[in-house]
Amino acid sequence: MTTEHDTSENGSGRLPLLDAEEALALCFSLTLSQALFLACGIVGAIVLAGLSGGDWLAAVLGGWLQGIEASVRALPTAATVGAACALALALFALSWSSEKRALSSEEGRAAVMRSRQSINGEMPRVPLLALVVLMALTGIAEELLFRYVIIGLAQQLLTPLLPAAVAAGVGLLVSSVAFFLAHGGRPELATSSTFLLGVAFGVAFVATGSLAVVAPAHAFYNLLVLVARRRQMRRDPGYFGGPAPQRIVMDEPDEGTKETA
Repeated sequence: MTTEHDTSENGSGRLPLLDAEEALALCFSLTLSQALFLACGIVGAIVLAGLSGGDWLAAVLGGWLQGIEASVRALPTAATVGAACALALALFALSWSSEKRALSSEEGRAAVMRSRQSINGEMPRVPLLALVVLMALTGIAEELLFRYVIIGLAQQLLTPLLPAAVAAGVGLLVSSVAFFLAHGGRPELATSSTFLLGVAFGVAFVATGSLAVVAPAHAFYNLLVLVARRRQMRRDPGYFGGPAPQRIVMDEPDEGTKETA
């Protein structure tokens, strides 16, 4: 795999160098994690279909796919596309403005610069076509597991015991915490952007019942963030606040904590 690079200063219009082996390692690592999420999502969808229909053989033989198809078709096509785009753009705008606010304070700027020296500073420099494919996989795998399966199971198991709104709320909370922890979050930082993103996607899923809204919205949001960061790297010589990170995944961490994307 080749990567975009330069030998001049940041701001020249080209992305700073990313180790080619590191780019491969990033792609492999993300593909592996998403394949695991997808496998768990499929198993969860089978369990959900078995619980809801009572016919476990039918659930295994294809009933789980019928449930997913029903979720995908929950809204008309135009409404689905519009909702997915609106959600992704709204979350991107919030993320962008949140980072701008953070950069206005010394403490916030230090936190942003630390994040840019992690995988967050490497992932945007992976070749663009690979990013498109990886983000599409991410949207499908993570929304299937964290929204369709976890929220669906909570509603299926708790609705006979609790009001429907409370069951949905419990599912929303559990799915958001699981999403946060799966992305390397620490429990004491449960108000981080990853947790809030999980809440936003969860609310959208509960409101629409549509996997076809949240999966593309998730993928589109991720891609918008990565493309915006690529543009910033090209334009801002001080983007990294120091040398651009080259090998995070392939090198052993120097300390006990390492940020993940």
